[in-house]
Amino acid sequence: MMVTMADQEQPDRDNPPAGPPAIRPPGQPPAVPMPDDEQWRQFQEFQRFQEFQRGQADGTLPPPPSGPKRRPLWLRVLLAKWFRRLIYLLVVLLVLSWAYQHYLGNPDEDLPASQTGGGKTTRTVLFATSAKEAVRAFYDNVAQEVLPDACTRFETKEVEDQFARHFNAPDCETAVKRLHAEVGRANDYAEPRFPLSMDLTPRTDGTVVISSCEMEVYDGPRLGRFIVKIIPGSRGDQWTIARHDDEPTPCPAKAVQPTG
Repeated sequence: MMVTMADQEQPDRDNPPAGPPAIRPPGQPPAVPMPDDEQWRQFQEFQRFQEFQRGQADGTLPPPPSGPKRRPLWLRVLLAKWFRRLIYLLVVLLVLSWAYQHYLGNPDEDLPASQTGGGKTTRTVLFATSAKEAVRAFYDNVAQEVLPDACTRFETKEVEDQFARHFNAPDCETAVKRLHAEVGRANDYAEPRFPLSMDLTPRTDGTVVISSCEMEVYDGPRLGRFIVKIIPGSRGDQWTIARHDDEPTPCPAKAVQPTG
């Protein structure tokens, strides 16, 4: 098919020529394309890089970004669940202990050991097993200032008070401390001797009388007259001091007897 010149020169009606660009209204700024997320991230990194370079030039570096502030150790412990549970447990134990002592405590806990020991001495040897050793043990306690053991050798609180009054002391422990201050060589004082002439035979009531004036006491004060007896039901017949009497100071002169 032959194409005529007229057909070649006819403009394309389906593709009209482009017109001039649209004119922007006066006063309107040109539209700026919004950056995407990747471009924004790169821009922030570039800013941080510039700040780092400026910090190197000035000799100061920007501080690293600070994380969340950490709680002090004591506060973390107080807020911990295990710590609160431990406190609750301790409180419960203290309450139970108080309730037990208040409602089920030993009714004899305020009595002297010579009385409360009656139940214990049935199985255990706590006191001297002879009248002579009961008094010697008391001298030893004074020599070493062993408290409260010295005063628990008396049968009752009343006997303790007897002993304290005889030495012008307000209580037994004070008397023991004052007498201990008068002791010279403690080892010698702790071992008084009992002459063979001393009568240590129990009386009809089962008590034995031991006078310090009849004993040989070395380097310390004499402690008066003791009346001792066996603790009823005690294992091995253990002895306690049932009474104390005052004796003159100095003791009346006596002839020296062989010792045992």
